Amino acid sequence: MKKLLTISFLSLLAACGGKESDSTEQKNILEDLTYSVDTVVVNPGENIIDLSHGSRFSSVSLDEQKFYHYDYRMTAINEIDLQKLELTDRYQFSKEGPNSIGFNPPTIQPLSSDRFLFVSSGINVGTYFKSGEQEKNLKFNFKEIDGLDLDEGGLITYQAHISPDEKHLFALTSPYKTSSDVRLIIINPETKTGKSISLPAMVSTLKFRVSLQSGKNFRGRGEAVNLNVLNNKLFITSSANSDAYVYDYQSDSLSLFEFPHQLVSPRKLGEIKQEVSDGNEFNAETAKFIYQTSFDKFLWDKKRQQHFRLGYKLIPQETPELEKKSEVFLFAYDKDLNLLGEKQLDQIDNRLESPFFKDGKLYSFVNVEDELGFAVFTFDF
Repeated sequence: MKKLLTISFLSLLAACGGKESDSTEQKNILEDLTYSVDTVVVNPGENIIDLSHGSRFSSVSLDEQKFYHYDYRMTAINEIDLQKLELTDRYQFSKEGPNSIGFNPPTIQPLSSDRFLFVSSGINVGTYFKSGEQEKNLKFNFKEIDGLDLDEGGLITYQAHISPDEKHLFALTSPYKTSSDVRLIIINPETKTGKSISLPAMVSTLKFRVSLQSGKNFRGRGEAVNLNVLNNKLFITSSANSDAYVYDYQSDSLSLFEFPHQLVSPRKLGEIKQEVSDGNEFNAETAKFIYQTSFDKFLWDKKRQQHFRLGYKLIPQETPELEKKSEVFLFAYDKDLNLLGEKQLDQIDNRLESPFFKDGKLYSFVNVEDELGFAVFTFDF
């Protein structure tokens, strides 16, 4: 692994010293942002789309033409044509048997040729045809990957993703195994070789976690490090800070980006007691970090050739269980991840669910009287 501090990263660090901050404040491209929101509803035909889990396990096709809604109860993918706004197909899978996708709630990554990567944490990683048949078994034990300099035991499944060319399998070390290190795991599935790279900018995420064990009952809440693949690069981000690692797997280079945010704090702060003994203490400790700004994954707007990211700041309520309202922020970046602008979306007070860009517009899943729909944002700036 080449230890690379790219030119863009060095420039960014210098910019964070003040010049870029001033420039960003003066040239905020979102300063005069206006937007409209339309709601559209999908025609399910004669079928019923079960929305009891919302769009929690859903994803969008590589060409942005299809929305794949996963029905956890039926172990099926509902294919939505985003042009026609119609349910066009349903793919049946299995939780058991030779083509099992696993029992744990899956993450689904669409691949080329109507195939999917299913990841069931701790249980399974594999590619599957839309017929439900498994194509490749990609669940690897730490010990069977030559060159991997760590061993957590069990299978490598946490946050697993695959590159579009399917030559690289990525995962993260489990946050439940250590609080002092976060590492990116990179595997060549064909040769079963791999390595891991330390991600020090992500380690602070691990301290924002609280657990309560009472007999057989467990409560837990915390921030997360996430992976997603955009434009043939791997993005590694945290919900607890605005930093981003970008791994270019084609050149085997890793870059860290830090952003001179003016509108929000770029990271959560505070000391958290991670193990508590009762519900009041649990609420008190989680309150130390959940009301600070949280950051979503990066999104790519193909039409504008720009990256975007959403941020949220939860608004306290008298009953914590009912807390859903948030301040919502939009951040814009160019294709090289230079921060271009930031803006609070004053008319929006709820977290956007499964957001994605299509044709220059931001889509977000909404439940419209138990029918699958989307809020469609048209931005003008």
